[in-house]
Amino acid sequence: MLLRRLADRYPGCYTFAHAGLVGATPELLIRRTGGRIGSLVLAGTTARGTDDADDRDRAARLFASAKDRQEHAYAAEMVRDALAPLCAELEVPAEPELLRLANLMHLASPVRGRLLEERSVLDVVAALHPTPAVGGTPTDVAMDLIRELEGMDRGRYAGPVGWIDARGDGEWGIALRCAELDGTRARLFAGCGIVADSDPAAELVEAQTKFRAMRHALEG
Repeated sequence: MLLRRLADRYPGCYTFAHAGLVGATPELLIRRTGGRIGSLVLAGTTARGTDDADDRDRAARLFASAKDRQEHAYAAEMVRDALAPLCAELEVPAEPELLRLANLMHLASPVRGRLLEERSVLDVVAALHPTPAVGGTPTDVAMDLIRELEGMDRGRYAGPVGWIDARGDGEWGIALRCAELDGTRARLFAGCGIVADSDPAAELVEAQTKFRAMRHALEG
């Protein structure tokens, strides 16, 4: 029932459930079908508007936001740099597009490529994870700082979640906007990308908006 609520309300997301970790993530880390791969870079976020006019205004402000465009560029550049050595062909859009979900809008860049040689989807996951969206950039420095400042054990939150078949094909997302279930208790997870121009109050509002997906699913 919980997964059905998530899937019905967020058809543009990947719903997942594994050993008590349940969620709906819009972030496609990697898909492999034969020699072809695809990824969806998401960074830069705003809440949906209260009506069509507000929605259009929010979308325009998101596209015009230097802070959100820079945040998106960090993520897209890292995915390009990680995939380029693995690919004979790689397409990364010069400009992001808009992904609309029930509660949020994101700047999105669909990335497509053709692998240079035979590699399983897990080989590509290993090259990509963690992305700047969850691990910062440059990765080593950012991860050390996150461990120092974040003040929590993420557990499986923000890790890869997906499937692989016998041919090495598969589809993997990032475990975001999720909940760790333990009996009658649920620990909810959501987060934001922090860059130099981030406003703490705005980032908190964004995180609270992201929590709503799991809250609505749990509340029915």
